[in-house]
Amino acid sequence: QILEMSERLEFLESAKKHLEMLYAEQWGLDHSLLYSFATSTSAEPMQLEPADVNPLLMFQWCKEGDSAGGYVRGTTLQAGTPVGLFSYLFARDSLMEGFIHHFFYSYRYFACPSELLSFIMEKFQSAISVSVDQLDNKVRVHCRTIDLMQVWVEGFFELDFKHDAELTDRLMGFIRNKIIPLDNQGESLLRLTQACQQGRYMALSGTMKEAPEESEGELFQMVNDRIIMEQHQALKKTNSFRISLSLPKKMQTRQAKLARANVISCLNNRRDLTDDHSVYQLSMAREKDGFTLSEYTSRTLAEQLTLMEQELFSKAHPIHYLNSRAHGVGVTGNLTSPNTPRTQRMIPSGPQEADSPSLFHPDNVQDNYVLTLLEHAQNLSHWVGAEIVCCNSAKSQLAVLTKFIHVAKACYDMRNFATSIAILDALDNLIVRQLPAWRSLPSKVLQVMEDLNAVKVILKSDSGCLVDGESHRGRATIPPTLLFLMHVQQQEIGAFTMANGMYKWAKLRSIARLIDQIRLFKEHRFQFEADNELQQLLWQRIQEFRGHDLQMLASEHVTNYHQLSGEKNSRKFHDALKRVKATFQ
Repeated sequence: QILEMSERLEFLESAKKHLEMLYAEQWGLDHSLLYSFATSTSAEPMQLEPADVNPLLMFQWCKEGDSAGGYVRGTTLQAGTPVGLFSYLFARDSLMEGFIHHFFYSYRYFACPSELLSFIMEKFQSAISVSVDQLDNKVRVHCRTIDLMQVWVEGFFELDFKHDAELTDRLMGFIRNKIIPLDNQGESLLRLTQACQQGRYMALSGTMKEAPEESEGELFQMVNDRIIMEQHQALKKTNSFRISLSLPKKMQTRQAKLARANVISCLNNRRDLTDDHSVYQLSMAREKDGFTLSEYTSRTLAEQLTLMEQELFSKAHPIHYLNSRAHGVGVTGNLTSPNTPRTQRMIPSGPQEADSPSLFHPDNVQDNYVLTLLEHAQNLSHWVGAEIVCCNSAKSQLAVLTKFIHVAKACYDMRNFATSIAILDALDNLIVRQLPAWRSLPSKVLQVMEDLNAVKVILKSDSGCLVDGESHRGRATIPPTLLFLMHVQQQEIGAFTMANGMYKWAKLRSIARLIDQIRLFKEHRFQFEADNELQQLLWQRIQEFRGHDLQMLASEHVTNYHQLSGEKNSRKFHDALKRVKATFQ
């Protein structure tokens, strides 16, 4: 009964937001007025006149299904100039179509925040002084402006305003001097902006310090909920725009003495050594192989690795996954690398390499936080491989190898695909793959490995597999960063403009829909109980092996080499000869 009541409450909440979105949609302008709206200036009062043709936008006729089972003809936006796309933000049905939602994801390909803010301010100012017959359009422009600013500040302040003091001052001045004198809603917009400016509000990114006590702004939330409901053709689940993120747990400082007499004490003792800082001595000083992996179940390790991954993923914004090629992100098949495949970072010799130009507008400044996620995945893969090759016996190596396969499976079951794929990359490494322990691996464990590799193939080939069906509803998800970036890069291939100079909105919309998955994945969080001591141990081990050559680590242990049959036979013959000599003495 509790579950049924919860579903009913969710349905009523989604219905309420849908009605609120319908109310906000009424402030849109008719499509025939968009051309005169786009060409109006703040120097003269706005006078909107209908026009049959809009040279700034391109539409396509299409058939759409109606409630009676038939088809009705409608228009779909296909392309537009930057000014034309700006003006479509004020159009009727742009909210229901998801245009506003997708626009703020993709406009950086053809414009910068300063240009967008100037356009909105200019149209708002132009609508202040209008004739009596244009009062209705004035109200529409003013209300839609407040809604757009709410969406923009709420979801993208960290990217577009926080690092640009001049643009932030223009925004604050516009709200204080223009919006508030005309509409009291400007005060709530001002409070939201100040909260974002002080780092007290979280939306799509978890880089803020704390969330506000009272949620402000419902428009973007309603837009996202409506889009998801239309995609799944059912009004069943509410997809909240905001993400309730707790404070990232700070890593605790190492104590002088710890209760466990295992690898942590070895790490503490190692810090006191001044003559040798080699990781090889650490691996030899361990009391057990695999930094006492046997003390923890696969589920426990998977949970703590997931919480560590979540702490990094929660700080990522969907925009961070765009234009990654300009940051040198790619895939190479270099088998000698510690990780396979590995992240390739191309350090440009000049301001920008010719083979990887930025796809964004030149005036946009993009954060490369996605490189942090890629570096963590690479370090995690390297650590897994190092733990396996540093085992001192074949038995312990088999146990560690089996343990990591089960950890990867547990992460997959939790929908932590990032850690699962990172472990698989380590197991697929050429050096690890050649270990003799694979011959002794049980058939059930090998089957688990094959199933995980099949999942990896699906993740590589299908960009929407993680949001298909109902399995992702209500569950936290962490996608594999590199594979997700490859899908985004594939969408970014090709020209963004048509022969007439208009930008392809269909292409921009498909990219926006893809990165919107990041927002869906972050709507829920893993609620596992944190083991700070184990997380500290894992972080330490990852950092200890970071930067050390995997092949050199493997060469330190004979268990990593296959013994030739000739060597075994010669040893047996040598032992038999000794026994024969002993009998004659």
